[in-house]
Amino acid sequence: MIKPNDKKNYLISGIFISILLSISCVTIFMLNKENPLFSRRVYIKTEVKNAQNLKEGAALQLKGIKIGSVSTIQFKDVNTLIVTLGVNANYVEWVKTDASMTFKTQGVLGDKFLEINGGTDAAPSVKEGDFLVTNESNQFEHIITKSEDLMVAAGSILTKFDKILSSVENNRLEKILVNLESLTANTNKVMSNLNDKNITQSVANFKQSSESMSKITRQIEAGPGTLHALIYDQGLHEDLRTLVGGANRNKVLKYFIRESIKKGE
Repeated sequence: MIKPNDKKNYLISGIFISILLSISCVTIFMLNKENPLFSRRVYIKTEVKNAQNLKEGAALQLKGIKIGSVSTIQFKDVNTLIVTLGVNANYVEWVKTDASMTFKTQGVLGDKFLEINGGTDAAPSVKEGDFLVTNESNQFEHIITKSEDLMVAAGSILTKFDKILSSVENNRLEKILVNLESLTANTNKVMSNLNDKNITQSVANFKQSSESMSKITRQIEAGPGTLHALIYDQGLHEDLRTLVGGANRNKVLKYFIRESIKKGE
């Protein structure tokens, strides 16, 4: 028998689960336009001799608009590859059977994608399984494309550099150059004074000082002497410790300390 409190808890749990399911459905619906898993597609194919680093998931563009992506890349034989392309159903009517495709490079990193070119209004639109011809670019065209991307990047860098220089006043720039020239002259003067003779003398002095310190250390360690006793004589250490540690308890020392304080006043 279900208690009234249990019924209330079940009802609250059911409402909570229903809200979560509704939110999930709305999220899936919002992703519908972006995720190819939920969008209807028409699959067309093309044959190429070399994939040119084209990967599955690469973009398929028409007039600069992404209308699909590469679905699969498979071997037909030793010299031929079959590339299957998924075209969004909303754009199929604009892909004509007399159109062709070319390999394109995106960005400086060289990501490959396929671009649909040409096509006439009189030609029918592609259907499921249709083949389009791909014009495979040669290596020279690939080099030209990469060079264009590099030139764009270089132009952007030069533009930023020009802005930096234009923000510096002419007088200030002249002062910077004068200071740089003065710093260079002073550096050359210092380096010219450091000839081989001075460097050799400095090294010799340093070596002599090191030998003297080593000799003094060996003499202290070998003893006898005050420093040797302070460092290595355990009895002297204990005597000093007893004297300092018992100063507050020794009446004689207390008397001398008081008298010294009175004379100082």
